[in-house]
Amino acid sequence: MQPTIRITAPEPGLVHINGQFAGETGPDRPLCFPLSPYGPAYLTYLPLTGDGEPLARKLVFSGGALLPESVATAEGLACVAWPGGLLEVELTPARREVTCFALGGRPCLLTRGEDATLAFGALTLSLPTGATRPRLDSSRGVPVLLGELAGGGEYLIALSPGLDACLGQLTARRLIPEGEGFAALVPEGDSVGHGRREQWRVSSAGLECLSAAPVWIDGAPRWPQTPEATAVAAMEAAFAGRWEEARGYLSPALIASDPLSALAEAGDLCLPMRGSAVEGRPCVGLLRVENDHLARVRPLYYRAVPGIGPQGPWQLEALEMEAEA
Repeated sequence: MQPTIRITAPEPGLVHINGQFAGETGPDRPLCFPLSPYGPAYLTYLPLTGDGEPLARKLVFSGGALLPESVATAEGLACVAWPGGLLEVELTPARREVTCFALGGRPCLLTRGEDATLAFGALTLSLPTGATRPRLDSSRGVPVLLGELAGGGEYLIALSPGLDACLGQLTARRLIPEGEGFAALVPEGDSVGHGRREQWRVSSAGLECLSAAPVWIDGAPRWPQTPEATAVAAMEAAFAGRWEEARGYLSPALIASDPLSALAEAGDLCLPMRGSAVEGRPCVGLLRVENDHLARVRPLYYRAVPGIGPQGPWQLEALEMEAEA
């Protein structure tokens, strides 16, 4: 099987494969190129804009499949191997941005690269991924840093009264000031919209979670409306251990055979299949993480029929995953 590589990058840039110019790529401009099913492929990426650094990496194939050990330590690569020989590669070269400003009369240095840090006076803080410049809020008698996350979300860092120690931090889709602290709306990241509403108290002792309750992160569930979305939602519920909800997507006959427990053991994530259906049969992708830089997707075949129920207009009457080669 001859593999095909599909390359994207957060900044426009030029790609060379095995020393030959292959083309330009970017966030909305994927570059596709056939590769040899055996041996190494050498990728070079040269950014055209921004502060990104050039990147060169080696991928090794055998029988058309990427060998996991060849990218196990390949910083700057995120690879997903799909059925049929498609390998998606996102190039994320190291970049470093430094912003200087003042908070509370103290000098600050926000550095964003592979990690994000904030030098705040004599204090150095690790920030969550995507953290933007924070603001200082002392309205509750305890100083906190509040900021937004690139791509959506907010973060909070509680500080000691003398601004010389970090007492804790949290991230959420939204932080709502309430009483002695904040309510945090935390999404679980599934397609139906599960989340938690956490109540946090901020004091000189730090952050304390007072309660947590399940909520619909958008106020109501987004029940699946297509057969494909129903298969994805069923697996998401199984991964999360919400078995009653997971079985609510199944026909009575499929509930009796109970395929979900075994399928949940076989993957880490379920997502729509990239490209056309494998073997012409409807399927979704069951993704398994192999290392920090590679995940593989196997087809999970399904058959859906119209149904009447509270969790969408479709029921699954078959779920089947082919055996690994």
